[in-house]
Amino acid sequence: MEEAISVSGPTVGVEEEFLLVDPVTGVAVNRADEVVAVARQVFGLALDYELTGTQVEVKTSVCRDADQVRRELLDLRRTVALAAREAGCRAIAVGAPPFGDTTGTITDGVRYRRIAREFGVLAGQQLICGCHVHVAVPDRETAVLVCNHVRPWLPVLGAVTANSPFSGGADTGFASWRSMVWSRWPVSGPPPVFASWQHYESLCDTMLSAGTALDPSMVYWDVRPSARWPTVEVRVADVAAGIDDVVLLAALVRALVTQAVADIRRGVPPVPVPAETLRQACWRAARDGLAGGALDVLSGRLVPLRRQLDDLVSRLTPVLEANGDLPSVRRGLRVLDRDGCGADRQRRAHRDGGVEALLRLVEVGEARTRSPHGVVEVKSFAEVDLSNCDELERRCARAVAAGAEEVVLDLSEVTFFGSSGITALAGIRELGLERRVPISVVASEAVARVLRATAMVTLLPLHVPRERPLPTAG
Repeated sequence: MEEAISVSGPTVGVEEEFLLVDPVTGVAVNRADEVVAVARQVFGLALDYELTGTQVEVKTSVCRDADQVRRELLDLRRTVALAAREAGCRAIAVGAPPFGDTTGTITDGVRYRRIAREFGVLAGQQLICGCHVHVAVPDRETAVLVCNHVRPWLPVLGAVTANSPFSGGADTGFASWRSMVWSRWPVSGPPPVFASWQHYESLCDTMLSAGTALDPSMVYWDVRPSARWPTVEVRVADVAAGIDDVVLLAALVRALVTQAVADIRRGVPPVPVPAETLRQACWRAARDGLAGGALDVLSGRLVPLRRQLDDLVSRLTPVLEANGDLPSVRRGLRVLDRDGCGADRQRRAHRDGGVEALLRLVEVGEARTRSPHGVVEVKSFAEVDLSNCDELERRCARAVAAGAEEVVLDLSEVTFFGSSGITALAGIRELGLERRVPISVVASEAVARVLRATAMVTLLPLHVPRERPLPTAG
């Protein structure tokens, strides 16, 4: 993370924490030592320990843009998944343990043992996994001022990445239960407004003197100057179930910091939001996630969270374009519109397929056992257009979440296939690539001609039957 601002925008890095669970029951298991050893010895990957022995952490390198973040996280997640499988467990991307005990064994280390001594049972309750995004800034003074500009948007960022509806086998009623557990620390949640770096340091000194933080790394605010790197670190997010979610987060945070630095240089002040108002907005976002109402921090009124996200993207579009990250953001937004946030997906998977379906949804990488569901056919509409193309994607996503080993999209009776259908197929293909589930298409000759004209046949296997295909399974 040593690099500063690059010519195409600031550099960015991402840290992700994963939970290690029993491969069948999904209950957290104390296998961090084994997974770290396998990752190092077999795959040459140095994983980091976390506070409890049921967690591991990965870090990207200093990345130039969102595309590099995507590539590195895909590779890191695959390696962690394989290492976990070799160690007899599964690595899952969830904000909180969905099943079993929610208290973990403290990792053996001087600092971790001291945290356990000073904070008692609170330390063992931190069986939760987050995602931290670092963005380079020119200096420490700029870093604290950037935090002031970013803090009003923390509720939106938290809602977009909410991925912890379950805890200990029960639905908590929250989209991000991790946020509620994390808020028990004495220094957590949205930070105050900082007047300067000196002001920030004086606040930290007070916390250290009071024992509410043992060192600067325990200043657990949702956005802060990094204790180790020349970056601003946004820590509000649950670890994301899918790559598109975390790449969306990284791109938005990178753009927010870019815009903040520019505003600071022009003398533009941050939006003044009282700390208590912001804390209420974060609580509401943690409860409702993407689908709920959001507390507008300026008016004090409830508005649709999705509208706030649209406002944020609209404000940042010029910066996202300049950074080269706008395509990644648009892709992430399409996934959110189709599937909801991670909490929505977890609830749907558990409802439709139980424990195994949920574990398959959130398992990192592609280290899956064979599914009993085999090949699942997804029936299309007679006409595929803008009104239903999203539903077509959702049907395929549900089949994958329920444990399909392969998906066949049946377009054999389609009479109209518009350009929106091509867009939907591109999204379906990306879903298959991300989850490593083969997806193919059965189409009539008329639809096949459309697909050939757009080169889609080079991206999705296509079969044109001479007679009507077999009926779907349901």
